[in-house]
Amino acid sequence: MNPFAMMKDAKNMEKMMKPALEKFMKEAGFVKKDELEPMKRRIAELEAEVNKLKG
Repeated sequence: MNPFAMMKDAKNMEKMMKPALEKFMKEAGFVKKDELEPMKRRIAELEAEVNKLKG
């Protein structure tokens, strides 16, 4: 067994699996934290606007 060949194989497997994993995570509803923060701020802004209109 050649450890260098094993590392090369592992890198190739990672290259193949990464797009599939990202697609799965996106379809399953997972989001990255840096994508979530702007959404949270926007939700807070919209809630504030709705509360002004109610009130």
